[in-house]
Amino acid sequence: MNYSLLHDAYFGSGGFASGAYLTKHKRESDEDYRFRCANAYYLNYFAPIVNALTDPIFKREPLRDYHGQCEDLVQDFLQDVDGNKTSMSTFVKRAAISAKVYGVSFIVVDMPRENTARNVAEMMERRMYPYLMLMSPEDLQEYSIDKSGRLTYVVFREIKKVENGAPLYRYLRYDLDGWRISGDGAGDVSGTYALGCVPVVPLFSRLLEQKTMRPVPEMGPIASTAKALYNHCSWLGEILRNQTFPLLTVPTLDAAELTIGTNNALGYNPESTHQPDFIAPPSDPASVLQTQIASLIQEMYRMASLSFLQSTTTNQMSGVARQWEFERTNQQLANFAANCKRAEENVLQIFAAWLNSSIEYTVSYPDDFGIVDVEGELKQAQEVLDLSLTPDLRQDVLKKVLAAYCPDIPDERFDELMESLEKADMDQKNSEPPEPPEPPTPDDGNQE
Repeated sequence: MNYSLLHDAYFGSGGFASGAYLTKHKRESDEDYRFRCANAYYLNYFAPIVNALTDPIFKREPLRDYHGQCEDLVQDFLQDVDGNKTSMSTFVKRAAISAKVYGVSFIVVDMPRENTARNVAEMMERRMYPYLMLMSPEDLQEYSIDKSGRLTYVVFREIKKVENGAPLYRYLRYDLDGWRISGDGAGDVSGTYALGCVPVVPLFSRLLEQKTMRPVPEMGPIASTAKALYNHCSWLGEILRNQTFPLLTVPTLDAAELTIGTNNALGYNPESTHQPDFIAPPSDPASVLQTQIASLIQEMYRMASLSFLQSTTTNQMSGVARQWEFERTNQQLANFAANCKRAEENVLQIFAAWLNSSIEYTVSYPDDFGIVDVEGELKQAQEVLDLSLTPDLRQDVLKKVLAAYCPDIPDERFDELMESLEKADMDQKNSEPPEPPEPPTPDDGNQE
């Protein structure tokens, strides 16, 4: 797996910053290649695509419900999961972005080595309860899984410190019985626990089980396309640079090349009939490259099922096609949200196991990421109400109106409005009908 390319494609670092991802042409001199590397630029469409497939899941704070023996510690833990005041929502979002880039990320639930707290209050004050670490598949050195796909042991490599620009590593091993740290400069350190599992929770970007801790990253083809786009932009920039500063040709036999002012001039036989002129590479290759660049960008969004995000000038899709495209993206987001939910709930079970306690913990992530057309929903609701249908249907219409017009309304206020509507319908149903008007007095013919 080329995890370095995925990392660099997201951050615009590594070969995209140094030019190492540029392919040298076989007729290109070393000097020209170095110049092109120094002046290359990277159009980063990779990061916005990854964010578009992650951000909607965390647009609103997930709903968390928990109760049990260690609920006070859980409440404090959710506000500071790593000892750096990082909330659970922020940490899971980081893990989700890492999983979307690499195909998987690993949440390590570890415990402070020296826990001398005597009670819960002291544990909260000194932050002596479990904490989380985020690892990527780049950090994964070894692992083993059973026939059910669960980890039996795992070894990670992390940077201990950097000396003279070179990183020094140490290795963390977790298995079913205990942990070990090696390469720390002071010998191996180890300990035991009775968690009943390896305290590492993998978060996969795909719903499909692959029975591996190194699944094929779904963003791999898009990262390779980003690399191709980087090269195309460099070639286009080189052509435009040569066209912007054309070469002057003048009649002379003194030299094949001479300097006039700040520009180069190329001499030709003065007996020739043509006049001095400027020459430059043809523009056709630049036009081809511009078309190919636009096509590569479009393909990156298409592979991510995000073609509907592009403007109509570059993506002529029918309304039905856009709807089907969005439905695929909506389902992809829902599946990823389900993986985030499962990972977070597993983290809290390991958290409670470290404390020899128990917790009933549930979290609800959104499962529908559609963009509501408020004006259209209200118009349709009014058309239904104009049919004067049953009161029960009016209540269903009100629910849709509230969901579209007031998506953030509290549950208590929602219930109040529904009860108010039910009461109004009941009052109207039980009200007495108005008395009919008295008939007019008949004319008996005796009045003058």
